[in-house]
Amino acid sequence: MTESNVVKAIKLLGHGEPVFIHDSSSRENEVDMVYHACFIDYKRIALLRKVAGGLICYSMPKSLGEALGLKYMSDILRDSGYVELTSRTLRYGDPPNFSLWINHINASTGIRDIDRALTIKELDNVVKLIIEGRVGEAKKKFYNEFIAPGHVPVLLGRGLNVRRGHTELSIALAELAGLRPSVVITEVLDEGEAMPVSRVKEIASSLGSVVVEGDEIVSEWLKRTKAKL
Repeated sequence: MTESNVVKAIKLLGHGEPVFIHDSSSRENEVDMVYHACFIDYKRIALLRKVAGGLICYSMPKSLGEALGLKYMSDILRDSGYVELTSRTLRYGDPPNFSLWINHINASTGIRDIDRALTIKELDNVVKLIIEGRVGEAKKKFYNEFIAPGHVPVLLGRGLNVRRGHTELSIALAELAGLRPSVVITEVLDEGEAMPVSRVKEIASSLGSVVVEGDEIVSEWLKRTKAKL
């Protein structure tokens, strides 16, 4: 029996390989290249930069971010008086998931591949502590070892029942793989625009990977969790 793309993606993600997620032709109509954060190293950051080319973001669920005291950047800006700038959304309509932009304190400039890999690996370790119930240790590590602003944007996923963007889809895929919800996502860009899905499929194939549709992830997530959205 032939495996579905979502089953292939689940296996690839769990083995430290990249996967590609297309949200929807009716939404952003973009593909993101995704790794689970526990496997990130400078070589994978370089691949994200060279193959995908978009913004390299770290994603975790909103609930884990709140355990650290994180807020959405739109709320922070609104509370600081930038109401006009935060009262609009881009044309796909969803609220942005951005929280803080951070660096690990041991990074050099913050932007180098090795620096961003360090920041993301240590963020993943913070999330690991939270999931293990060691929230106090996680907060201590976070506030002692990171600085803001930095070069790694932290995204807080709102859940598939609220939003079906790449943040939420990639987190759901990690959960389907039995991994902690801690992922790295980067838009796959072409010159001037998002890269067409057909071309991304060629790149994914060359890397031994697949492009999985957002609807496929949602369907598999519903099937396995018996959730009702």
